[in-house]
Amino acid sequence: MSDDIAFKIQLGLILPKLKDKLAPDLTEIIKELVGIVSAGSLDEDEAFDLAPIKEIIMKDLEIFLDKEILPPIQAELTPPEEESAEEDAAEEAPAAE
Repeated sequence: MSDDIAFKIQLGLILPKLKDKLAPDLTEIIKELVGIVSAGSLDEDEAFDLAPIKEIIMKDLEIFLDKEILPPIQAELTPPEEESAEEDAAEEAPAAE
């Protein structure tokens, strides 16, 4: 896929849907995480750095995709082994005659 098409899909399809469907819930999760992390901070006057929070969330999103979202989609795209083996046997049978 060309970079231009991928960029248009990202901006026009994916990001708007993420904003509509995930932004409110993800915002609440991040606010909760910020509250937990900032509660453990010793210096209240220091500016809070969101970079570590972003790093945690990005890792968690990757784990979530890898464990919860992508496997069912991959299973839908991959034919079951039994059917595949039956198809292979059916294809080999006429060749043997």
